[in-house]
Amino acid sequence: MPRLLPAAASFALAFPLATQAQQLVAPADSSTKRLQEVTVYATRLGQLAGQTGRYVTVVPGTALSRYPVTSLDDLLRFLPALEVQSRGSFGAQADITLRGSTFNQVLLLLDGMRLNDPLTGHFAGYLPIAPAEIEQIEIVRGPGAALYGPDAVGGFINIVTKTFAATHRPDGVELAGTFMAGEYGLKSTNAGFYGQEKGLRFAGGILNNTASGQLRDAPSNAQRNDVKLNTYSLSGAYQITEKFSAAARASFDRRDFNAQYFYTTNPTDQAREVATRDWYQGQLRYDWNERARTELQVVGTASTDVYVFTPTSVASDHLMHYLNVQGQHQLQLSSKVRATLGGQADRRAVQSNDRGDHAVWHTGAFAVAVVAPTPRLNLTAALRLDHDQAYGTELVPQLNASQQVGEKLTVRGAVGRAIRAANFTEQYNSAIRPGIVPTGFNVGNPGLAAERTFNYEAGFDYQPWQALTVRSTYFNRYGKNLIDYVSQPGNQVIEATGFTNLNPNATYRFAQNLFAVTTQGIETELTTRAQLTPSLRLDGSVGYTWVHLSKEGDVVSQYLSNVAKHLVSGTVSLTHRRGTLTLGGLFKQRDAQAAAAISRELTPRYAVFNARLDLALLPERLWLTGQAQNLFNAKYSDLLGAQMPTRWLMAGVRVALRR
Repeated sequence: MPRLLPAAASFALAFPLATQAQQLVAPADSSTKRLQEVTVYATRLGQLAGQTGRYVTVVPGTALSRYPVTSLDDLLRFLPALEVQSRGSFGAQADITLRGSTFNQVLLLLDGMRLNDPLTGHFAGYLPIAPAEIEQIEIVRGPGAALYGPDAVGGFINIVTKTFAATHRPDGVELAGTFMAGEYGLKSTNAGFYGQEKGLRFAGGILNNTASGQLRDAPSNAQRNDVKLNTYSLSGAYQITEKFSAAARASFDRRDFNAQYFYTTNPTDQAREVATRDWYQGQLRYDWNERARTELQVVGTASTDVYVFTPTSVASDHLMHYLNVQGQHQLQLSSKVRATLGGQADRRAVQSNDRGDHAVWHTGAFAVAVVAPTPRLNLTAALRLDHDQAYGTELVPQLNASQQVGEKLTVRGAVGRAIRAANFTEQYNSAIRPGIVPTGFNVGNPGLAAERTFNYEAGFDYQPWQALTVRSTYFNRYGKNLIDYVSQPGNQVIEATGFTNLNPNATYRFAQNLFAVTTQGIETELTTRAQLTPSLRLDGSVGYTWVHLSKEGDVVSQYLSNVAKHLVSGTVSLTHRRGTLTLGGLFKQRDAQAAAAISRELTPRYAVFNARLDLALLPERLWLTGQAQNLFNAKYSDLLGAQMPTRWLMAGVRVALRR
């Protein structure tokens, strides 16, 4: 119980917010809509959030510029019931997990198109989109394989953009930007624009973070956690006729950073990594009438990763290509029945000097329908027939239900299957690496079988006042053939793989189908938006997640052991006409780990907070901005060896112009 005191303290901050909300009613504008009125596009049906039967969080794009963060994955760290395991600030490298999943079990989408890189799940957080283009971010917890295919085990995250979304925005032009400089050579830019007039939409932006970095602790105190991270995106859409529209996007992501101890605990590690992604996306949409719409999307990407373990070692050099084509037809059959039918095909390919050259085709056909027998009951069923060269043919079902009880309470439940195949890194890492693979490295396993899971959940959303929402969910997932890395003697790894570049006397972290695991937990969230006075508004969202893993045997896996057993996270902000003060924080408790060779440890618990203050110089147009990352100077890491930065101060200006 004492180890839960920090979590209790965080809840103590949340409950006064709820108490105040009980006494106040927020104004009835678009930003205070009830949960049921928020549209979720990730369901493929454009459902209202309260009708999906799922625990969904929707973050509007307009809020992104006011969070105390400098990148999208830093933003995700402070959202309730979502865990981000970062290897560095400002978006250098981060793994995203949901409901006790591994990072490979979360699917990321951009306008419904898969973002996950075919090489490794570590690149999932390399989001090729500038915040200025984002309409909203949708986090759907629980399986999504019946909708999107493999990898959507713990949940999926969909980024909806202003140009591609099937929404109606007023004509006009928006320009916005935040420009900051800070300690350790930091320069941060988040800027972009959106314009719409007479059927033409146009948007673009940049997100740049560069810093010379803080000195690392011993034994590597000659190195800094320097970063150079740049994202550029540009998109446009045109309403060609009353029924026919087209959209296109090009975006480029470039990342160059110190990666020491990001993936190994070898004392000689002096790693540096450079990763790039070029993303090209096109969409055609035809609205047959008010009851039917057809969409066709295509994505082509090329990405590279160059990883240098030491300045004198041969770089691991990878080139990835990904082609994804998807079509779907939405139709409303009656006032009570809507459906979407579609298909998808993609090709994942890699050329690598340490993993070899490989290519895999994947296809799927899906159907999803929502039936509303009564105005308050919604049943959503999805079925996908999936074929992958790695695991064959699978039939993946999903069933969700939501029932509104009165005007304030919605109860919901869901049940479904999910599947995940090993990526190229898990299968072939170090397979043909030049020379002898150093001890402590990850080694792939070509014989891995696919993971398969069965999931169910039940929960409720309760909104007693317009200013307060209480949400809670119980979830349970049973999975077989979990893929993870386990330390194993080199001679055993050689025997299992036949790789000839391993040292039989070394120890490697070897990818294996480890065991069956049952993951269960409870997610609870309080959200408030209360008008305290005519000129002062309180916004807050704080959540607590408990996760319990039950597995066969006593094997300690590399990434599963990092999952937080207790997680408290959220943001609270006060907004006045003269400025906004925002505090984001999280408390995490997990298993302790240590690597004596590099004097690093994974402490069993830590708390970290970011703060931001915007002071208005010109109301609604120009602000002075100050921000502190890791406000209370905590020393911590999310993954063993990957030391996170201590306190980092920055300041600048924020601009927002509209016509």
